[in-house]
Amino acid sequence: MKKTILFGMITAMGLASCSEKDGLIQGMSGDAIVFTSSVASRVTDTRFERDDVIGVSMYAGNSFASGAENVQYATSNGSDFTSQSPITWDQAGDEATVRFMGVYPYRNGAVQNGIYSISLSTEEGVALSENDVMYASTENVARDQNNISLPFVHKLVKVVMQVCDEKGAGLSGATLKINKQQTSGSLNLTDGTVQAEGTESTLEFAANSNIPGEYQTIVMPSGATPERVITITYNGVDYPCPVDAYVFESGKKIIFSATIDKSRPVSTNPVQVSANVKDWTSEKIEAGWIFGEGETFEVLGKKACSLAENVQLSATPQPIGNFEGKLDVKDVYSLEYARTAADADASISVSGTNYILPAGKMRGTLLIPVGEKNVTGFSVSSKNEGITLTKVMVYTNNIVGLPITLWTGDGTSGNGIASDEGFPAAGYRPIVARIPLSEEQLNLFVPGAVLRCYFDNNTDVNAAELLWMGTLQLFYQWTNVGKFDENTHCLTNVVTLSMLDEIRENNNVMILEKTWNDNLEFCLNRIELKPVISSEIENFSNLLWCHYAEGGEDCHMDHGDINIGIPASLKSGDKIRITYSGATEGAYLEGVAGDVNNENSPRIFEQKTINSDATTVDIQIDDTMCSSLLELRSTERDGGIIPLTISGQGLSVHKIQLVRGTEE
Repeated sequence: MKKTILFGMITAMGLASCSEKDGLIQGMSGDAIVFTSSVASRVTDTRFERDDVIGVSMYAGNSFASGAENVQYATSNGSDFTSQSPITWDQAGDEATVRFMGVYPYRNGAVQNGIYSISLSTEEGVALSENDVMYASTENVARDQNNISLPFVHKLVKVVMQVCDEKGAGLSGATLKINKQQTSGSLNLTDGTVQAEGTESTLEFAANSNIPGEYQTIVMPSGATPERVITITYNGVDYPCPVDAYVFESGKKIIFSATIDKSRPVSTNPVQVSANVKDWTSEKIEAGWIFGEGETFEVLGKKACSLAENVQLSATPQPIGNFEGKLDVKDVYSLEYARTAADADASISVSGTNYILPAGKMRGTLLIPVGEKNVTGFSVSSKNEGITLTKVMVYTNNIVGLPITLWTGDGTSGNGIASDEGFPAAGYRPIVARIPLSEEQLNLFVPGAVLRCYFDNNTDVNAAELLWMGTLQLFYQWTNVGKFDENTHCLTNVVTLSMLDEIRENNNVMILEKTWNDNLEFCLNRIELKPVISSEIENFSNLLWCHYAEGGEDCHMDHGDINIGIPASLKSGDKIRITYSGATEGAYLEGVAGDVNNENSPRIFEQKTINSDATTVDIQIDDTMCSSLLELRSTERDGGIIPLTISGQGLSVHKIQLVRGTEE
């Protein structure tokens, strides 16, 4: 919404009477510039109020005119703005044209070098308009112009929530708050851009006295923010409305609505979610959340995990989820839907419970409490045609084996496609991607988790074998490392201790490269991580290899070998523990540097006889073996690093781990 201020230099021979001239207006050159105002809209009123104050700056040439930056102008009648120290044309020097900028609200000392400091008030009783930062700019103002239009625009974001009962009547007496909000920032007067800064806080909403049940607040612009929630408290009950997916764009008014339906049982009422982003001029309220009476679920502080996209509904139930772990009964499923027609009510059935999609809503979101029967997933169907679940998520803090996206490439050099820049420690292979991992991602990137690398549709099994992580080749077709699906073009690897060491060696950045060859056509699209869930029994601590965890099979040593990368943290006194099964008389294992068929390849450890009555064997690492193994990390072989190859006969290997020091 624009707030227009008309301000002009009015001469004694111009538009005002003599009495007005004496009080407000001075002559052309060297005299005060006076601002008169007509206001289209304010935060709560239709005009400027008495004692409102703006700051006006004059930009002459390539800088702000001396003494003409953030000059205070006030109004006594809501229309005319004057100043005790007004801007004059003399301050423009020899410039034929100037630029004027305005900012509201005026704060003394808030502008330094053209930057207006923003600090949102969180104190109780402060007028909402005090946080309504507005900005105006008019360029090429000639000295001989009398009437100059300076249009003000809102620079922050107004968030509105309309709270209604089941009959559509506004509910007064509620309190609302929104978390994950920065309350400070800056406005650049030269280009009008806003930058949010500072720590996150919770902001309260103010009731709109003109519209029953409407509550509003002003926040800094921001992108979609995980765990952002508007919480409505009514009659002592909290109703959390997740707004993590919405972008808060500068100058916009985002209108949400929630219906607290007290007439139906809690367990059968969904939450309808929708948002309508309008210019600040809009007062339109769209349908939104629908709550049953009482606290039915919790979303505050939980993470949104993606489950599915673009699910076409039919009368046949489709399973979604099928988790390996379990959700909490108060976790929340989010079903974003789209309809081809909405002239009548429709319904979606979730595990046998029907939820109504109201007529007139082409899009929306159902928020459904997990409850007792949907803790491992749910089924969904609809007898109505033309309904698509565009996105399905769950709000939870449980680790249930859901994959999380670590990175999405954009197909540019070094961000999905091999670039010329090499990674020296890995034989100068071209970089495919550099992926910084957050602390939260690192906490999930543990041995036993599963890494999935998705390539474009042109990538075949031979191309997948070219991918490396640091000094580790991620796929060997014939040595039981990695598993490639030619239908989905996905390479699956179990996370190992060696991978973790590669990331730590590079300051928590996952660096992916490609084997250097004549063909650089190689595109990586997305990387997912499937965390280890707490319900899994198998111990994967300090894992070095496990093809079974990648979706493959145990390695029968009569028919194959195993290549493993050497962890950078390897120390003398550690042990390599090999878990096996089906050992026969005469079974053995040996460790070779590289190709076992090359008699010149060094033996890291000689053939070790395997006990057919046991299930594990330990290889003790002394100083000599430790030095030999670590030397493999820096020894190039055809542009790559030599792996430790485990070969043998008469047994099947299930997994290989590193046991630290004297640990058992």
